[in-house]
Amino acid sequence: MDNWELIEAYFRDKNFAQMEIDSFDQFVEKKLPEIVEESSEIVPKIEEVKIELSDIEVLKPKIVEADGSPRSEFYPMEARTRNRSYAGPLFLTMRMLRRDVEQDLRRAFIGELPIMIKSKLCWLNGKSDEELIENGEDPMDRGGYFIINGSEKVLITQEVLASDRVLISEGLKGIDAEVISTRGAFKGRVRVSRKNDGMLNITFPSSPRKLKLFVLLKALGLKTLKEFKDAFPEEKEVENDILVNWQNTFVKTEEEALDRLGKFVAPGQVIDYRLRRAQEVIDAFLLPHIGQKKEDRLAKAYYLAMMATKSIERAYGLRGEDDKDHYANKRLELSGKLMEHLFRYSFKYFIKDLKFQIDRTVTRRRKLNISTVVRPGAVSERIRFAMSTGNWIGRATGVSKFMDRVNYLSPLTDLRKVKSPLNKNRELYEARDVHGTHWGRLGPVETPDGPQCGLVKNLALMAEVTTDVEEGPIEDLLNKKGVRMRKL
Repeated sequence: MDNWELIEAYFRDKNFAQMEIDSFDQFVEKKLPEIVEESSEIVPKIEEVKIELSDIEVLKPKIVEADGSPRSEFYPMEARTRNRSYAGPLFLTMRMLRRDVEQDLRRAFIGELPIMIKSKLCWLNGKSDEELIENGEDPMDRGGYFIINGSEKVLITQEVLASDRVLISEGLKGIDAEVISTRGAFKGRVRVSRKNDGMLNITFPSSPRKLKLFVLLKALGLKTLKEFKDAFPEEKEVENDILVNWQNTFVKTEEEALDRLGKFVAPGQVIDYRLRRAQEVIDAFLLPHIGQKKEDRLAKAYYLAMMATKSIERAYGLRGEDDKDHYANKRLELSGKLMEHLFRYSFKYFIKDLKFQIDRTVTRRRKLNISTVVRPGAVSERIRFAMSTGNWIGRATGVSKFMDRVNYLSPLTDLRKVKSPLNKNRELYEARDVHGTHWGRLGPVETPDGPQCGLVKNLALMAEVTTDVEEGPIEDLLNKKGVRMRKL
């Protein structure tokens, strides 16, 4: 028992809810500007009007009294006792142009964002124990939760399959290589299937059902048999499948391949429109995490070739099947990621409402300026509703819950809960089982009885979840060290 000193030091120096707080801080500092950047230019139906958005900022929680007087310092205990939401105002720089001439420039208030207790934007951050007691707070309270309409709400960590990761699975009709390609709010499932006769098919959002992979590869820019062979590794089994698929692909040019897709996405239209729509579908919905521009098509072709290679190798027994229950293939979405999904949805509705207000103002021949078209409730109402009810984006339910204060351990348990999105009414024996990769990460005993058994879990006491890391600096470091890509 010599390790108790080390364990005591760990819990003395580390905040139990620190990973939730770090996740929320990253959302405010990095993800909010990225979401605004995605929709930085708004063009309504009314011609010659354009709005540019930039520099979003969240302030510390404030309160406006009934007589209209604002008060800057607003502490969590006051929010609890007065049944108010502990939220900070959101400001956005908006520039209105008409015929490319600036009409209005304003720092507009667009709504309120709930602030996590003990995060960087919380008034309690950095306070000493004496100062916390003076403000009516418990020094032993870890934070990591929100206050909505006076109620303490905690966001339950969601367990999801890893995005942008190829998984191989085996079925009765053949082998599937699947990837959930994610970009912003869009998630598209791309599946390359190798049938038992060696033919390769592909499905992705908005694609025909039985689209041959080699037809799509031609549409992406691969032309000759040599270019096809160069996209795949030099393996006898793989080359055999390449030749089988090449001989059964009755499309000779890139235009013909695009038209094959265009006849499905734009039936009955003229050929020019069909070709343009096919290109738009490929760019927008096929592997968007690689890119959504014309110059990214060749990279998508090589990525699909890699997926096909994995399915062929599995068919010949050269590689194993991937385990979806393995924790390397899972990701945990903490409060920051969940708030990112919610804010992206709310902000899109705000932009839609902004376009409607501009169109209505111009139609009624009223004076057009930023203050008349911005409706702050468009953002605030949706965020507050989701956090009050627990009904989240993607039909998820029970994402937020009342923080249990029955005893000291109850709120700590709420902060460590992990919930799987799988249907609780189905048997799903494998998903409910304890997996070897849970060791040291999840508590094998701490799970409820009944239908939620195995689907709701708890993180181990000393387990930590890291936040997102940007890929760019890591890639630059590897390039400087001389690391080069090698075909697998």
